[in-house]
This record gives sequence, C-alpha cells and structure tokens, in this order.
Amino acid sequence: MSKLVLLKGATSLSDVAALLGFTPAGLSFVLYKQHPALKYAKFEIPKKDGGTREICAPLGPLKAIQRELATLLNECRAEILEATKRAPLSHGFREDLSIVTNAHNHTARRYVLNVDLADFFPTFNFGRVRGFFLKDKDFELHEKVATVLAQIACFENSLPQGSPCSPVIADMIAHVLDARLVGLAKKAKVTYSRYADDLSFSTNQKSFPEGLAKPSAVGSGVWVAGDDLVKKIEASGFKLNPAKTRMQFRGSRQVVTGLTVNAKVNVSQKYWRGIRSMCRALYTTGAYHLPSPKAGAPAGDPPEKIASLRVLAGMLSHVYHVKRESGFAPDGEKEEIVFGHTDHERFWFFRSFVALDRPLILCEGVTDNVYLRNAMRQKAAAFPQLAAKTPEGYKFAVALFSYDNLIHKILGITGGIGPVLKLIHGYRRRLKAFKYRPFLHPVIVVVDNDTALNAKTCNALKKHFGVDITHGSADDFFYLTNNLYLVKTPLVGTKAMTCIEDLFDDATLKKDLDGKVFHTEKEGFDASKHIGKKLFATKVIAPEAATISWDGFEPLLARVAAVLNAYAAKVAADASSSTT
Repeated sequence: MSKLVLLKGATSLSDVAALLGFTPAGLSFVLYKQHPALKYAKFEIPKKDGGTREICAPLGPLKAIQRELATLLNECRAEILEATKRAPLSHGFREDLSIVTNAHNHTARRYVLNVDLADFFPTFNFGRVRGFFLKDKDFELHEKVATVLAQIACFENSLPQGSPCSPVIADMIAHVLDARLVGLAKKAKVTYSRYADDLSFSTNQKSFPEGLAKPSAVGSGVWVAGDDLVKKIEASGFKLNPAKTRMQFRGSRQVVTGLTVNAKVNVSQKYWRGIRSMCRALYTTGAYHLPSPKAGAPAGDPPEKIASLRVLAGMLSHVYHVKRESGFAPDGEKEEIVFGHTDHERFWFFRSFVALDRPLILCEGVTDNVYLRNAMRQKAAAFPQLAAKTPEGYKFAVALFSYDNLIHKILGITGGIGPVLKLIHGYRRRLKAFKYRPFLHPVIVVVDNDTALNAKTCNALKKHFGVDITHGSADDFFYLTNNLYLVKTPLVGTKAMTCIEDLFDDATLKKDLDGKVFHTEKEGFDASKHIGKKLFATKVIAPEAATISWDGFEPLLARVAAVLNAYAAKVAADASSSTT
C-alpha cells in the first residue's frame, strides 16, 4: 500500500512506530524517557568563510528512527510528485539531483545571481515543522501524528544539522518558497533554482531585473537583493544573508553551488590545480596540506599536514562526478573522464595497492569475492589472521578488491584474467610515479589454475618476474615484485587444473535455483537448465553460506595466510637490514 496513504491514515504514536519499523514502547522511550544527553552529540565544524557551525548528530536508536523517517518521507514525496506530475524545484537532498544538476540551469548566461538564506536549518522550529505536517495540502496529518513527527525530527526547538531527516523536511517546507520564486522568476524572464539554502537566478537579458537585484551604488560593484525578491523570501518565512549576495557577469568567472558555469558545468581550474599539488606532495612525502588555510586557523600558523587519503579521495571523487555528469565523460562502459584521467588513475592505484591499511586480495571478478568473503567468515576460527568473529559481526583483517564501484573501471581492472595480468605486468612501471612507497601490506592476486594460465602467460610471467607458475608447480604462492604476490587455486583430487568453484563439494555444486543447476563451461550451457557464476554466487552460495561446507577452501585460505606470514617476515627483514 502507498506509504503516503498509510501515513495520512495514521492516528497515533503506535501507527507511526509501525510505519518506521519500531515498537511503540521503543519509540516512546526514545522520545520521552531517554536523557537528552544520550540522544545527540554536539560538535562544531569550521565554515569555509570563517566561523563555525554547530552539528547535532543523533545517537543510537534515535539516529535509526530518524533514518527510517527520512526514508518514509522521501517515498511520500516521490508519490506526491508522481501523482501531481510536478517537477522538483530544488536540487538538494534528492536522489538523481545534485549540485551538478542545479548548476546546469545557469550555464552560458550574461548574468548569474547567487543569494543565500540565513540560518537555514534553525529557521525550521518545532511549531513550523508540526504545522507543516498538519496543514500542508499534500499531508494534512492527524494532530497526534504531526506532533510525533516533529518530536522525532526537532532538537532544542529546531531541525538539527546532522540529523538524517532534517534535509528532506526542510526541503519540503521550503517548497512554498520555490513556488513563489519560480513565479517571480518567470515574470522577470529569468531562470531560478535552489540547492538547500543557495538560491540562483540567471538570464541573458541586457539588464538584470531590479526587482531581483540591483547595484548598491553606481560603480561600487556591490549588488543587493531587490525589493521583490526580499518580500517573497520573507513572506515565505526566511531571511537573506546579505553578505552572500553575489552578481557574476559574463567574461568573469561565474559560479553556482561551487561549480563554474561559464560554458559548461565544471570544477574551477584553481580547485583542480590544488588537488594535483596535493597529490604530488602525497606521492613524494606521504603527506599533504590543503591549498587554502583551514577556516578559523590563526594567521601565520603553518598549514596542517594531512596523511589520511580520505580528504583527497573525496575531492577526486567530487571532480569525477562533476565531469561525468557534465558531459566530459562518455556514458559507455568505460565511464572514464577525458580531463585528468591519468591523475585519477594514479591516485586510485596509489590508494588501492601502495598505501594500503590492510592486506588486499585481488580476484578475477565479483563472484570470487562472494566465495572468499564467505569462506573467511565461515573459517574464521581456523584462520584468525584473515577474519574474526566479534559481538558486532565478523571483522576482516584483509580487504577484497571491489568490483562494485567505479574505481576498478578507472584502473582498467574490469574482471577476468586479462585485466589482472595487465595489472601484474605493469605493476613496477606504475610504481615509478611514487617516491613514497609505504608498502605496509601485501597485494595477493588470486587466479584460477586453469587454461587461462597457458604457456604464453606462464612464459611471460617467468620472463618478467623469474617465477614458474605452470600448472604442475606446487608452490603455495609466488612472490612477483615489491608487495605483489600471486596465488593459484589449489588442485583438487586428480584434476590437472582448477577454478575456484572446484573448491566446493559435489553437494553444493548440485544445489539448484528454480530447478536450474550451476554450469561453468561455455560449451554445453543451456539457459533452460543451467545458471552461470553470478546467479550461483549471489542466489545459491551467499544465502546458504552458513549451511554449506567450506572445507574445500581451506587450502586456498592457507595459501593466503602463508603470504601474510611471508610478507611480515620480509618487512621485518627489510627493517633489520636498514638499521644495520
């Protein structure tokens, strides 16, 4: 049934609890009995323009409740848009919309005006939130339900920054502002869009409408919001931040929600140059600092050195997202960007293989990851150096290279033995880009011991690394170079070759899915009788992992553990030799 219908039909706290997936007693305890100090953690973060912003982050059960409320309200909002055929007027806090889609509205314009709302989240007090759910024509909720929702969402009489449900509630309440400003913009023949508290207007008219903005004084270069705009904003229950009113002209850099919009939506050259400078410092010294001083830092303080890769990873991911969404990248399978692709590839290679925070296993594809993750989980007692069971679940001491994000595509590791061998052969060459090579942990490449390891492949590896990995070799692992190792699937019984699925027993391999059984060979595959690797891994093995036998994986896990022991000994020996 429609979530909106269920919400509008709710009449009590018990109904709200059921919609959110909690017990009435649990919800009541969190709202009315739990001590306020146990509900939120308060801290401050610096603003870009100086000063600080208070964050009130919900804790424990309250955070879970607010997440479910956010999910519920987003589903309701989607139903409302579908039923009314309304297009969203704001681009913040919505699936498939972002600062990029917001900025796209204002490219190649003569004038771009940005204004900011003051104290956005604190503007929404308890009464305003409750009143919205009571009176908004799309909701018109029962009085008790509106009260409970406001009690879940508000803290110290406002929507707290840091709450999972604050963004969607604030955005829905601000719809009345959007509707009024769209009307004003249409009358003035300009384009309007909003992202959270950032409002943008743009036009190619010869003069900008004075009702929206005007120079504060002739020749001053400073613009102020026009009377019509101020009236609409204040009538909607908001106030402007006059210090952030910015008029930008064609011929100068025009920015909307942090992105340049002169020709196409893009990150600024200054931002990109800063990232590249940070990367160079990281690859040389293992640390970097932000191009601009941290907001709020005392003048003259030396820049803060950063060793964590998270900041740079976030900045590069932001650039990648902007450029893909802005048409700098094709929409095809490779999903790579044209501008700065080498820089992205170099960083993610460094993070994925050089500056590891734990050992990495690289398999041929996503199905192998499913097998190994479950094997390590089920055999944790026998291989504690790989995984351990904790009260919170299983904690893995090794990572599996992910095929679930764009990083593997940026690096050209798209699955199968071909890309893996290409990585191996190019490993030493790619390391030349880095003077700083911590190599704290090994990279363990796990491959099937099958026909893919043909004479040509084995000869090439022997030529490049001096190792013999032919089918008959019984080595547990092969050291290739630096922190790179190769492990083959162990032979099973009298088989001369194996793939990873051969490590399952016959009973597991014969398990069916809707009457179809696993078949690994290309020849003889019948879609009416057989399932392939992906379905076998995700629909058969993963759901039944706790009940099937993983004994056949013990030799493979033992080989991985042997690599960890060998690398630990290598690191210790290298450290000893460097001090003598």
